[in-house]
Amino acid sequence: MKRIRHYCLAAIIQGALLTVTSLVAHAEDATTDGFVTRKEYEELKAQMLAMKKELDALKKEGEAAQKQGSAENQALVQSHKEVAPPESSQGQTVADTHKQVATEAPPPVVEAEGSLLGTTKFLLAGWAEAMYEQRNGQVSTFSASLNPVFLWELTPKILFDGRLEIEPSGGGTNVNLVNAQISYLLNDYVALGVGEFFSPSNVFVERFEPQWINKLPDRPIGVYHGVLPNISVGAQVRGGFPIGPTRVDYALYVSNGPTLLTSDARTAGRLDFGSYTDNNDDKAVGGRVGFLPIPGVEVGYGFETSKPGFQGTTFADLRALLQSVDLEITRNSDLLKGRVNLFAQYAWSKVDHAVYDPDGSLGFGPLPLTAKRDGGYAEIAYRPTKLDIDFLRNLEMIFRWDHLSGDPSGLGDPSETRWTIGLDYWLSPSTVIKAAYEWDKPNGERNKNALLLQTAMGF
Repeated sequence: MKRIRHYCLAAIIQGALLTVTSLVAHAEDATTDGFVTRKEYEELKAQMLAMKKELDALKKEGEAAQKQGSAENQALVQSHKEVAPPESSQGQTVADTHKQVATEAPPPVVEAEGSLLGTTKFLLAGWAEAMYEQRNGQVSTFSASLNPVFLWELTPKILFDGRLEIEPSGGGTNVNLVNAQISYLLNDYVALGVGEFFSPSNVFVERFEPQWINKLPDRPIGVYHGVLPNISVGAQVRGGFPIGPTRVDYALYVSNGPTLLTSDARTAGRLDFGSYTDNNDDKAVGGRVGFLPIPGVEVGYGFETSKPGFQGTTFADLRALLQSVDLEITRNSDLLKGRVNLFAQYAWSKVDHAVYDPDGSLGFGPLPLTAKRDGGYAEIAYRPTKLDIDFLRNLEMIFRWDHLSGDPSGLGDPSETRWTIGLDYWLSPSTVIKAAYEWDKPNGERNKNALLLQTAMGF
């Protein structure tokens, strides 16, 4: 800055000298009747000489400053030469430094306090499906649905997940809330959740229900229809932890319980899981524990206990107990040149002994019974993933057996057993075309065999 001021002052002085010189030259040609007198000329000449002396002094100061800067630069270069490695090793040193910088991980980004809203992340996932069903004794029909799944990460520890089911119905569209849960990740082994969530004891609903994951067009009857809950409204804690080379996962929950059906002869003793509000102060308690002895194999046990009777009635103290066991195996086989999946689950439901319609006012009692029901399924799938032909590698063959016992009263739906074979073609890892034929013969009724075609896409 000092040097710049010197140059500016020199420019001003030079401009002044030019002005004075012009005036002097003009004065020498002028007469006493001109623009300046001799006295004025002499004064201007003296001022010019003084300004010239000051300009010469500024030039000398600038030259001295320039010499000093050159000396400092020379000293800096000499210092660098003394510190720098020999020329033969300098290139290697730079290369080593570059390798070190390239391999080091970038420093973590530290979020400023109070910026939690800035960490929000959102993901829209889900699936869409279209299906054709031709079932014996029913009108064939097409159907379609969209199931968007909303995932929010407010912070790395606070999460939300929710799912809608949107499908045409009659002259309009049905929109149902399937689940909506807020979760807090306490640590690597414990997660807390509150809201409407998939029941941990029903493995199929929690893991395999999405139609781009379910390998057959329809769902097994054995884990629905009053045997196991599908959705629970309450709070849960879940997680997993290793035990040596094995692993255990767990889920425990408390929720609104099921409702015991008591007013109809056909359904007396059945549990209704479709009402998400409780009918008494007692809450359902349940959970599941899974054990993974080796990679690709898991066995599990689930349960739920509750009081399903309406508060203030003779059924208020009845207790229901649900239990289930499940198995999941996924193995890649060189012998079979592909992948084999085996899924199975079986469940039992029991309600304490009671007398339904004890005074006969409903027209079917008194009907004493201990309400029991059971059901389950077993499914095996094979896909030749190790073959060299793309078309064959994208095919998958499925076989499923599923069963549901009759209504506890013996007056409603009979027991039902189904056998289903299917063939899938995978257009992509999440897009599949399915074809299946189902043999369905309820006891004592005409068959309900069906042809099922479906396309499903996960996103």
